Amino acid sequence: MILHLGTGAPSPRLYAPGAPDWIGADGHRLGWVQRDRLFLLEGGLVRVVELPDLVEEVCASPEGWVVAMMGGFARVNPTTATLDLLLADDEADPVTTRAGADVVLFVEVPEQRLLQLASGDQLTLPDAALRARFLRPWARGRGACWVDSDLLYRMGERTSALGKAPGAEGIACGPDGAVAVALGADTVVAPPRGLAIRLGRRLDVDGVRFSPDGRHLLGADEEGVVLVELATGVVLRTWEGDLRPVGWAPGVVLQDGARLVDADGATLLDGLAGAGPSQAGRLLCGPGGAVWDLEAGTRRLDGLGEGVFATDGERVVHATEATVTVIGGARFAHDLGGTEDPLARARLEGEEILLATVDGQVARYRLDGTRLAGGRGRRTPRRVLPAGVRVAAADAPSEVTVDGARMPLPVSGAARAGGGVWLWNEDGMLVRVGGPSAG
Repeated sequence: MILHLGTGAPSPRLYAPGAPDWIGADGHRLGWVQRDRLFLLEGGLVRVVELPDLVEEVCASPEGWVVAMMGGFARVNPTTATLDLLLADDEADPVTTRAGADVVLFVEVPEQRLLQLASGDQLTLPDAALRARFLRPWARGRGACWVDSDLLYRMGERTSALGKAPGAEGIACGPDGAVAVALGADTVVAPPRGLAIRLGRRLDVDGVRFSPDGRHLLGADEEGVVLVELATGVVLRTWEGDLRPVGWAPGVVLQDGARLVDADGATLLDGLAGAGPSQAGRLLCGPGGAVWDLEAGTRRLDGLGEGVFATDGERVVHATEATVTVIGGARFAHDLGGTEDPLARARLEGEEILLATVDGQVARYRLDGTRLAGGRGRRTPRRVLPAGVRVAAADAPSEVTVDGARMPLPVSGAARAGGGVWLWNEDGMLVRVGGPSAG
C-alpha cells in the first residue's frame, strides 16, 4: 500500500508516526520500524511493509533493505511493499546485519559463510575470522572486517591487515570495507581500501552511520554528533546536544527528540512521539500533544500535554484526570474515574461534553462546566468513522478498509478532510490515505 502524506516546508512531513522502535536511512529514503511494520518514506510517499512475527533485525542498505528472521533473510521490495526471500536455512544462525549492510554473516558448524544480497553469492571465511573476537560483514561487495590478536583485518578479494587495534571493544563496518573500532577512550577508523587511523575520541560504534560511498561516518560522543572523513580522520562538522545519527537520505539525517532534521537543522519529519488522539473533524487533537489542522496540514496549538481530546471540527476540548479545558472557553474540575480508572476518551456532542473512563464510566457536562443529570453511566462512546471507512474489529482494530482497499494498519479513528482520509491510532500515528480522489 502507499500512504500519501501532507506537504510542508521544507519537504513532505510525516504527522506523528508514534514512537518508532528503529530509524534508518539508506541514502535515498528514510525508514522506521514500529511494532511489526516497516515504514519507508520516499518522495512524499510512505510504503508500509508487513513484517513476519520472528523478525530479528531490519537493515538499511544503499543496495536495498533487508530483514533478518529465524531461518533466513529476505529483501524488501519497495515497489510492492513485500518481502522476497533471499536465503532459507533453518540451521543457520545469523550473527548480524548492521545498518547499511548488504552482506549477511551466517554461523554454521564447522564454518562461517557470507551471503552477498545483491548477487546471492556465498563466501566461506578463513580460519582467522572463525576465532576472531569481533566479526562484521561490511555494506557492499564481498568481504568482512574483524579483529584477531589485536590486528584489524579486512577481507575482500584478498585478506589484508589494516593496523593494530589493541583492546578492541566493538566494531562496525560500512560500504566497501569502511570500518570503525572502539578502543577504550579512542576510536580507530579506516576508509575503503585505506589504512586505519586513530580519531583521538571515543565514538559509540554501535550507533555509527556510514555514508553510502563509505568515505564518511556520523558518530555520537559525549558532546553530540560528529561527521568524520575516514581517509584523514578529520572531524568535518560537529553538532552539540542530545542528537543521534540516523544516516543519509541523501544528505545527513539526525534525530533531535521528536524530529528528524538535516545537517542545517531543518525539519524533515516531525511528531516522533506517542500520543492518544481522540475525535476529529477538520481539526484533529492529540498526536504530539497538539491540535492539527488537517486541511492546512499544520499545527494549530502546541504544548497541551497528556490527556484526552475532543473536537467537532471547530471547537477543541482537552481533558486531564482532574480538569476539563474548552480551548478559548471554560476550565472546570471533574470527578470522573481516578488513578485506578483513568479517562479513556472525550467527545463533543452538540453543546455537551461526554467523558468516558477505561472501565466504561461516563459523565456529561455543558461547555460551561455544568454537570448534567444522569449520574455515571456505563456506556462507552461509539466509534465514529466516515463513510467508506471501517475497521476489522472494534475491540482489536488491526486493519482498516478505506473505499474498498484493505490496509494493514492499527486504526482507532478516521476523518475525511482536506481532500483525503486521515487515519490515526492510540500510539500517535497519523497518516493521510489517497490523493484528491480520496475525498
